[in-house]
Amino acid sequence: MSLPTDSPDSGTAPDCTTSSSFEDHGLADGESLVRETHYRLVDAGVTFEPTEAFFDALESAFVWSYMSTTDESGVPEHVDAAIEDTRALTHEAFAEDRSADLRTEVIPAFYQRVAGFHCIYR
Repeated sequence: MSLPTDSPDSGTAPDCTTSSSFEDHGLADGESLVRETHYRLVDAGVTFEPTEAFFDALESAFVWSYMSTTDESGVPEHVDAAIEDTRALTHEAFAEDRSADLRTEVIPAFYQRVAGFHCIYR
């Protein structure tokens, strides 16, 4: 379920940055989400391909990383909406770039977008 479709780069609260976007969920720095998401994908043997299957795996890894780093038992609606909107934009952004690096390009781009949408939606 998507909330307002503002760009993750506009309309954010002045006190909300992508690195601190999840402070309201107990995360001082989003780097832990990026790192944990990467480890989950690597442990599962997932490599980057601009396919629905890859983005299913990325979304799942991010959700599980979010829950384990925040100690929440589920994903709040506004976080879920941010993830959903981010998935679509990230898939579009990397659709033609099969050589993108999972650790240094794809996951950081995914996180920057989800954090930006989270700043808008919270």
